[in-house]
Amino acid sequence: MRSLIKSSFLWQFAGGFVLGAISLAAFHTAEAVNAPTRAPVEAIR
Repeated sequence: MRSLIKSSFLWQFAGGFVLGAISLAAFHTAEAVNAPTRAPVEAIR
């Protein structure tokens, strides 16, 4: 178990997971700001 914690693979995997989560949150909020809140009138008719 101690060798697993000290392995570079585990730290690279955890680092990639953290970077992915941060980028996903950043892009999600950026898209949410640009998303229309109401449908255009032409789409309703």
